Amino acid sequence: MEVAEVLSALETRLSGLSEEGVVERLKLFGRNSIRKEARFVKLGIVLNQLKSPLILTLIFAGAVTFFLKEWVDTAVIFATIFINTAFGFYQENKAESVLSRLKSYIRTAARVRRGDKEKEIDAEELAPGDIVRISQGDHVPADCRLIAANNFEVDESILTGESLPQIKKTNTVGVSALLTDRTSMIFGGTSAVRGFAEAVVTATGDETEFGKIADLVRKKERHPTPLQKEITSFSYKTGLILAVLIGLFFLIGLRSGQRLFDMFLISVAVAVSSVPEGLPIALTAILAIGVERLARRKGVVRKLLAAESLGSVSVILTDKTGTLTQAKMELAEIVPWGKRGKRELLEGVMLGIEVLIENPGDNFDNWKMVGSPIEVAFVKGAAREGVLYPDVIRKFEVADRLPFSSEYKFSATVSFFDSRARLNVLGAPDILLDFTNLSAADKKNIMAEVEKIASRGERVLAAAFRDVKSRDHKISHLRVFDSLEFGGLLSFRDPLRPQVKNAIRQIADSGIKTVIVTGDHLRTAETVARELGIFGPGHLALSGEDIKHLSHEELLNQTDTVRVWARVTPEDKFNLVKAYKERGEIVAVTGDGVNDAPALKEADIGVALGSGSDVAKESADLVLLDDNFETLVLAINEGRRIIQNIRKVLVYLLTDVLDELFLIGGALIVGLPLPLNALQILYINLFSDSFPALAFAFEDGVDDPVYSKKDNRGVFNYETKFLILTVGVLTSFLLFALYWLLLKLGFEEKLVRSFIFASLAIYTPLLAFSLRSFRKPLISYNPFSNFSLTGGVIIGVILTFLALYLPFLQRVLGTVALPILWVGGVFAVSLFNILLTELSKWFFRKVLK
Repeated sequence: MEVAEVLSALETRLSGLSEEGVVERLKLFGRNSIRKEARFVKLGIVLNQLKSPLILTLIFAGAVTFFLKEWVDTAVIFATIFINTAFGFYQENKAESVLSRLKSYIRTAARVRRGDKEKEIDAEELAPGDIVRISQGDHVPADCRLIAANNFEVDESILTGESLPQIKKTNTVGVSALLTDRTSMIFGGTSAVRGFAEAVVTATGDETEFGKIADLVRKKERHPTPLQKEITSFSYKTGLILAVLIGLFFLIGLRSGQRLFDMFLISVAVAVSSVPEGLPIALTAILAIGVERLARRKGVVRKLLAAESLGSVSVILTDKTGTLTQAKMELAEIVPWGKRGKRELLEGVMLGIEVLIENPGDNFDNWKMVGSPIEVAFVKGAAREGVLYPDVIRKFEVADRLPFSSEYKFSATVSFFDSRARLNVLGAPDILLDFTNLSAADKKNIMAEVEKIASRGERVLAAAFRDVKSRDHKISHLRVFDSLEFGGLLSFRDPLRPQVKNAIRQIADSGIKTVIVTGDHLRTAETVARELGIFGPGHLALSGEDIKHLSHEELLNQTDTVRVWARVTPEDKFNLVKAYKERGEIVAVTGDGVNDAPALKEADIGVALGSGSDVAKESADLVLLDDNFETLVLAINEGRRIIQNIRKVLVYLLTDVLDELFLIGGALIVGLPLPLNALQILYINLFSDSFPALAFAFEDGVDDPVYSKKDNRGVFNYETKFLILTVGVLTSFLLFALYWLLLKLGFEEKLVRSFIFASLAIYTPLLAFSLRSFRKPLISYNPFSNFSLTGGVIIGVILTFLALYLPFLQRVLGTVALPILWVGGVFAVSLFNILLTELSKWFFRKVLK
């Protein structure tokens, strides 16, 4: 719409709204702030801990024992739930607290005209129809339509991903123009880097482009992590199998003449035996320790379960500006032309720019400057060449100035020094070449050099000069630019972050694909991708416009070969995340801007930069406080270590569960007394086994976190399942055979049950030493190098002997003291089970793999 139409539609005028009109509009539209999601954060964190199927199973088991008035069992089960919930709450609440401290509470001010008077107000008090004035360095307080603009440029990178400021003007644009092409609009949350403008507010709060993205983030539901999916699937499958087994045990017991109530108690005992009470606490501990390790390396994980997702990542969709690059311009190359040297070229260009240096007396590396990114970059680059901006502007006097115009695409000054006057021009190379007397061949060579530099993703400007007759020479018409002398070329680029190339190489070596998804130009993004080693032979670079013309199937197929998606909108990025996930990838997304937030939340793991927007950080699972892409590599390796340690805990605890199922089920089937009671099972699972299981969280020195797509997807991989089944079945068969044999030999039943209890309670902690590595034999590493694990095993063994020899625990658990020879038999069973485990590891490595 034309400016007059906009003012009419908003029922406002150039003199501004009246104070009464503002009050009415604030009532109608609300304050100019983004609505925060109403939620009970701490309560939500607590409830999150209770969503695990394992915890829900424990709650059910606790309820059953409560109604059966098995008070000790009930207390132990609910103590387990409380410990797990408290541990998880502590970690996640701490992460949220760190993020809340990171948030900036700086309030934005706005200069507004109301009733024909200008004043400064809090930006939250703006209403649609207000007339605002914005100058270089100001934050744009709301979405606005430009009324007037003078040499006005806005940095929109936080919203669009564009690395360079956008030139803004009042001309109308088409209704279908992309956000990046709406040159007559300025958007809340962005910042003015050059010139000044007047504009009318068109949208505030949630109705701004910033607010729409925040609303999309609020509505997006969080997807379960791979670990949640696997544990849920495991719980449902094992729960179904367990229900069938318990039903069979129940029927077998009734057919053999057992009383109905007795069989119900036995069925409950089997159900309790099948729940690895130590598993939720062990999983939480492993995730928490991993999160602590990562926090020490400047990575804040907001959700414990997200730490595991990092280890499963197969593709990273990364933003370019601010993530791979530093989001600031630098003078990349100076190419003088003709008789004038580099210094004269730099001095001439310097006279045509306007930069404020707040501390000119300091070393130039420490200068604090206000100005457009290109001009600031030029002043820094020239200083490194020995040409200092304060010296030049003192040496030369500017007599006349033509500011940069998007119509002419150049700026110009007339300056003089020591009675000599000169016209200095800076602008687009193709435009300035038309004003020179260079030959066609020279112009062709220069444009070839421009294309060469531009192909590297750099922005190229040209300089030209002409001596003029006097200091009174005025820039009044275009004829004064005829016969310019071409001075040379200057190129600018957004530099890469120092460690990012090495980080991407490490990620590629570990089998993870990196793809750039940016709002920036295609050629610029492709150049960065080539420089980083992301883009190579056979790879493609596509734009957001290309995405519009791809069918869903074509888009899915392109995910294998495309390494750069450029000029994408937030919706495009969101849909790309969904496409990669549909292809079976575990997707990590990096970003720092408001425009990245929907994709960050949709991804399996969202990674935000610490210097990024609050919306991005609140949408992410991981925040890189140091903005270092290399920290992401450390996070992924930590995620893989977490997965390895979870696998070890699963094998460690679930083989124990199979033992208990085999022992109790086998006893029922063959008509033997139950070898374990429910409380003994809980004691083994929660106390004897749990301390070594928790100590696996500190495991980090035996196996390197290696990667292969076949092996790294999920915690229940082939090797884990093989070891659970083989170790569990073999040790279960051994224990049941011993139980049956000892009873047949006529040994006293309570003594035999105590022996089985002790064998089960001691062999599993000792087995932890063998499970420190699935890939290496026990004799190839120091089994005691994990001091936490060694301590956990010692505690487990001590607790077992207390259960056997402490009178109070004997009465509670129903155990008796074992003679010394029987104790030797307990350790012999442990040694034999460790040998079986080592044999299973060897068989998998040498025969099956």
